[in-house]
Amino acid sequence: MKQIVLPFDELRPDKVDDCLIITNANSAAFSALGNSSAWPGHCAILVGPARSGKSMLARYFESQGGLAFDDADALDDETLFHKWNEARGKDLSLLLVSAHMPADWNISLPDLKSRLATAQIILLDQPDDELAEQLMLKLFRDRGTSIGIDALAYALRRIERSYAGIEAFVRRANQFSLSEGGALTLPRVKRLLETER
Repeated sequence: MKQIVLPFDELRPDKVDDCLIITNANSAAFSALGNSSAWPGHCAILVGPARSGKSMLARYFESQGGLAFDDADALDDETLFHKWNEARGKDLSLLLVSAHMPADWNISLPDLKSRLATAQIILLDQPDDELAEQLMLKLFRDRGTSIGIDALAYALRRIERSYAGIEAFVRRANQFSLSEGGALTLPRVKRLLETER
């Protein structure tokens, strides 16, 4: 399996593609980033839920020669319009990143609003089974915590199925593992989840 899309905060751009996980949940989005020449106006808006790897994908896109801006919906109209013109002046494709669809942005400049309306929308879905499993394993591995396959499967069936939910569970389970000492076994994961009800 090729790896794509994990929500990490500090990564070198040239190492981003070593930490990504591609499944059906995000393969279309990743493919779209590699086809920026086909974007209308050479601009796309990457939209996805919290902790879904949007910032990592933006850094990856920039490492491939594009221009990207995170939390684009938080920029004022003039700044966003300037970023758009900057990309066009440098003949670069522009990737705007947000947790919200552009229709929900507070845009008042008519020219900017019309440009955003023509941009390609790239959506990141919530994790599918494969991505959720690989993400959880990777997050535990990064913390040096071992979890059994049966314990992993048990947790995945019971926790919130979102990037943020998986990350939050891994943090709690890691602390639990440190306090208990040893790997996260099925009985331990059951106890942890029962105490959180």
